[in-house]
Amino acid sequence: MVRLKTMKKEFPLITIGITCFNAQDLIIRAIKHAQLQDWPNYEIVIVDDGSSDNSVSLIKEYIATTKNVFLFEHTENKGFPGALNTIIKNGKGDYFVFFDDDDVSASDRLAKQYQRLSTFIEEKKTSLVMCYTNRNVKYENSNDIAYSFTAIGSSIGREPHGSMVADYILWHPGKVGYQWGMFGSCTLMVHKNLFKKIGNFDETFRRNTEWDMAIRCALEGGHFIAVDEALVTQTKTPTADKAGKKPLYFSLLLREKYKDLLKKDGVYLGARLISKSRFCGGRGRKYQSHGYSILAAIVSPHRILKSKVINSLSKCSKRASV
Repeated sequence: MVRLKTMKKEFPLITIGITCFNAQDLIIRAIKHAQLQDWPNYEIVIVDDGSSDNSVSLIKEYIATTKNVFLFEHTENKGFPGALNTIIKNGKGDYFVFFDDDDVSASDRLAKQYQRLSTFIEEKKTSLVMCYTNRNVKYENSNDIAYSFTAIGSSIGREPHGSMVADYILWHPGKVGYQWGMFGSCTLMVHKNLFKKIGNFDETFRRNTEWDMAIRCALEGGHFIAVDEALVTQTKTPTADKAGKKPLYFSLLLREKYKDLLKKDGVYLGARLISKSRFCGGRGRKYQSHGYSILAAIVSPHRILKSKVINSLSKCSKRASV
């Protein structure tokens, strides 16, 4: 049995944050999987974001006899970033990790992310580090993995850092020589000091709030790393915040927040066009996506067109060397 003092030193407290909104069919599964973590020192902080179904009563009944699971209720829906901020406010951990109510994490997720993150923090002497994992994705009502995502910074030695990451999110295809990939709060672990240095999640963004957090971290010189394993299985479920053009709205709003930075770099209009290109690409509108991408290159030839040419030449060089 691990003694308490030893556990605090070798196994620091990790806060597992779970947000819940009308998730009565999945929330107990999410809590159970969090409890299956093989990390010996954790707490689970659940925030119900104004659910109108039976989520709260189910959670209360389930956690009634537990000591390290805590529920906080929003009387009205504040949105995903508001729920995340309530987790940060009430969590006591040295590290924070986030679980979605409809996702499942491997039992060794905490251990592997902590090892990757704590080692990197010690090497770089900074807590401005955002650590992700790869993830599998399946659709609702299916047990089959539909596809997988590689996380940003999953290749050791090729972890992006600093302003290049802000550029990547807002307009750049990704500087050559680094491991680019997915972000996502559902795979994120950070040290508590990161929030003290860059602030909490911006509640303006009901979507893309983790992108905004990443941009702020990047502009402070932060690092982006990942465990090169799919430690999270994400279930794709429809929500109001994902419907219609709302993702595009928040994507463009993100460019507005950093308008001065983008104008300084001469890519403001181009970045807005890139946002529309990515939105259309994600909806399978290939020709529209290409059209917006071409327009972006035309309006910002010295930045966007140049970056596209460099990346294309790099890809051709790699294919030629195979």
